[in-house]
Amino acid sequence: MAEKDTQSQVTADLPKTEQGDTLISFSRNTGSVQSHSIQSHSVISAASGTGDGPVSKQRLNAFNFMSKRLAHRVIVDYVDVTPDNLINPEYVTMEDYFSHAAFDTKRPIKSELALKSRSTVSTVGMKVYATTINLDDIIIDHTHNTEEDHPQVEIDVEEAPSAYYLPKMFDATSYPPELFIALKETETVYLYDLPTYCYEKGTAEGSATEEDNEYYLYITVGKGRNRKMVNEETQTKSVMSSTRHTLATRPKKRNQICFASMWDMFDTYAQLKEVKEEEEDDEMVLYQAFPPQTLRKKRVLAMKRTHKASKSFEELGTYPQFFDAALLIQRVLAAKDYSNAQKVFRGLVKMDPLASDLVYIYTMKPLWTLECRETQNRPIMSVAFNPKNPDILAVAHGKFNYADNTDGLVCIWCTKNPCVPERLYRFGTPLTSLAFSTNNANWLACGNANGDVFILDVTSHVTKVIAKSKRDTNASFEPIWVTSWRHTDSFHEFVMTAGQDGRINKFTSTKTHDFICTPMMRISTVEGKMKGLETPKQCVKVDVPITRNPAALCLKWHPFVSHWYLVGTDEGCVHKCSTHYLNQHMDVFKAHAGPVYSMEYSSFMPSLLVTCGADNAIRIWIEDLDEVIMTLNCNSAVYDIAWCPINATILLSVNGFYLSVWDLRRKTHAPCTEYLFPTNVTLTYVEFSQSGENIFVGDTLGRIHTFHLEDTPIPPYYQYQMLDDAIKRALCTRPQLLKQLEKLEKFRAKYTK
Repeated sequence: MAEKDTQSQVTADLPKTEQGDTLISFSRNTGSVQSHSIQSHSVISAASGTGDGPVSKQRLNAFNFMSKRLAHRVIVDYVDVTPDNLINPEYVTMEDYFSHAAFDTKRPIKSELALKSRSTVSTVGMKVYATTINLDDIIIDHTHNTEEDHPQVEIDVEEAPSAYYLPKMFDATSYPPELFIALKETETVYLYDLPTYCYEKGTAEGSATEEDNEYYLYITVGKGRNRKMVNEETQTKSVMSSTRHTLATRPKKRNQICFASMWDMFDTYAQLKEVKEEEEDDEMVLYQAFPPQTLRKKRVLAMKRTHKASKSFEELGTYPQFFDAALLIQRVLAAKDYSNAQKVFRGLVKMDPLASDLVYIYTMKPLWTLECRETQNRPIMSVAFNPKNPDILAVAHGKFNYADNTDGLVCIWCTKNPCVPERLYRFGTPLTSLAFSTNNANWLACGNANGDVFILDVTSHVTKVIAKSKRDTNASFEPIWVTSWRHTDSFHEFVMTAGQDGRINKFTSTKTHDFICTPMMRISTVEGKMKGLETPKQCVKVDVPITRNPAALCLKWHPFVSHWYLVGTDEGCVHKCSTHYLNQHMDVFKAHAGPVYSMEYSSFMPSLLVTCGADNAIRIWIEDLDEVIMTLNCNSAVYDIAWCPINATILLSVNGFYLSVWDLRRKTHAPCTEYLFPTNVTLTYVEFSQSGENIFVGDTLGRIHTFHLEDTPIPPYYQYQMLDDAIKRALCTRPQLLKQLEKLEKFRAKYTK
């Protein structure tokens, strides 16, 4: 009975437990541990701490992963020291099979017990395991449900219409007249966003970012990863985390140059043009009523593209496209060496006309020299500028002296590329003259030393002769000194030539590509007294029955009357001829005591003519006056002259190795400036550019010198008036001639307006 009372006393003093719990008691006096099994349900409230009565098995099953811990109670000296459970009723409890949200394969169960526990103050224990997991090894599947479990809150939400609304079905035989489709963009849902920040190095933000990066490397791959770690039990909010492997891999990038030139595009379009339509035979359409030879076939158009295999450099080097591309590259490279000279030549760099230190000294500034290995020691006989493109000029190389033995060469130069000629045409006989066509700018008429005349196509890189004279119509065997184009209308052109035998011929191209020669006239020796220059009386000659024909060295068309032209001969005479009168001239006058090498009309006073010859003189003539107006004396024979196109009184001449600049309004007894070339050179050609600021000079060594004329007087507005005043001042010592000039009604009617 005493033992029963003692046991009852012990049991009464122990805390109340639930059924099935194991009671472990420890006595410090005896040092013994006793285990008791409790089968009663009367003291469950002491273990749970809720004070609301017994708890059902459903609740215990909800926390079955904590069953082992709840089954043991720890009592020391009759005092319950069992650790409290770690749980917060604000968070949803987890079942023993409930893992991380990222690995959940089922929808999370909402615990009603946890929802009810919000109104209580009790705590239910749960197990929380602390472990160390490498974040790089976690693979998160965002396609699974990762939403957090929150209590259901009753909120009035407006009912949205169905996203897939099917209209009323119509009959199978009827269709709606109109169908409206509304496309709307849904709201963008961001599952995860981790922006990347980039700051400039050296700034405060950049320094902070570098520190963060260094610390991150220190704790992940550096020495900091070996730090001491302590596992602690804690309860945190379940959130979805992401590692670097969950981000999209950045694509690899590299710099790549892509260049499409005009040549590439040209080749592309050229290949597209090669796509040809090929006709293929289809099945025959039979007609029984007709014989088989009259049966027609259907034609099916098929697109066929020719494929070109890759070619070697030797094959590509023969194509015209390759030469054109090479010429363009040479122009670009030449612009690097001649950049400053090109700017001066184009007029981009000009002298200030209002400068205080401006002096009229007619300076010749060298720009470049057109020469190459093939043209060395080949005298320049003629130069022609293209009428459509003034940057292109053709140069004819032949023989200057009668005893020279050389072949012919035609060079096509471009002022954009002063290094090498863009075309080279070789011939067996020396060339003596050439001229570009006005209507067809790519046609170049050339005269040979043997009397042949032919037309070249300068667009071809090889020698391409369009038309050539034939011996059955061309009776000339002497050099052709002048070649000139003339057109009757806007479509028909012909070539006029003047040769050593005094023949003036007209060459016409026919539809059959024949180059037919038509004799216009033949210059004859002038006898008796002539107008113009007074010459000493010649000795009486023995009458010999031989017809002599002087050489026609130059030919110039009248600026106003289209059928008039002047011919200068080696006798020093100038014949006035017309295409309407054959085999006879209209007028003739004596211009020089020796051969007449060149003639030029003034562009500001068309009735003013200047001639030069072998008598070391330059003479100026006015139409309808028999006497010479002005004579300019030089050191040697004058081979060529040129009027300035922007200043009416400036004149250029080449005599021997001198380049002389004349200004009629300043002085006429001597040139204003003379430029000397090497003594072994004879200048044969001089010409102004269209701008009037650049000069081209040719010599017997095969070179074309290009100069820029500077320090010249400012061109006046009334050019004609200035030239007229200069002529009258020169005639002040010849009042009778000045009086005749003033009486010329024709001169006043045409040129005083």
